[in-house]
Amino acid sequence: MSSRALWCFWLVYVGLLLFAPSHLPFGGEPVWQIQPETLAEVRAESLNFFFVLPVLNWLGVQTMISPVLHPVDEALFNFAVVWMWLFLPVLWCDRRGEHLPRGVFWSLGMFLTNVFLIPYMALRRDIAPEPLVAKQTMVARCFAGIGLVVGIMAIGWWGLARPEFGDAGDRLAYFLTEMGDSRLSIAFVVDLGCFWLFQIMLLGDLNPKSSVWQSLRFIPFFGMAFWLMF
Repeated sequence: MSSRALWCFWLVYVGLLLFAPSHLPFGGEPVWQIQPETLAEVRAESLNFFFVLPVLNWLGVQTMISPVLHPVDEALFNFAVVWMWLFLPVLWCDRRGEHLPRGVFWSLGMFLTNVFLIPYMALRRDIAPEPLVAKQTMVARCFAGIGLVVGIMAIGWWGLARPEFGDAGDRLAYFLTEMGDSRLSIAFVVDLGCFWLFQIMLLGDLNPKSSVWQSLRFIPFFGMAFWLMF
């Protein structure tokens, strides 16, 4: 994908998800009309970041009580955030972006995901390819280990956590409803698609053409996590 195409995609992404009026083309409110309920949901999801607080409460640590949210929302939020988490050691291997503020793009991306990751991907496309660089193995493995634990927890959380919210059918129905009514949920699903595309692009650039990772990079999330691990 060219730099120009990425910038056009960024304009569409920001325009539709942040600024498009309600119900055009989907539900939810634009950023200037964001409702207190949406802000409360964002705050509650942030408190349950990486499921740390729910797990501590489950272990009996009650210093702070975890907000109770629908497990589909919690799982979607944490899976998106942990995939963004995995991008940091990948970006540090990206020689094409070594003169860009990679840490700044990633740090801001942990809060607003592709609002900042798409511009990074666009800017690096205008830079000539550089020789491949080796991973910082211990750092990469630490990120991958945390990422795999949280990612697998998110998948399990979607279907098994908080049984009072119903069975798999109930959760699927809730998710499909959210895809029409919740701009926050729609944004996370779009983010997951973007992460998959950018994972394919970055790992394709960071591995020799003969490498097995040229095929494994197409496996969403786990392809990146295992690349960092091994």
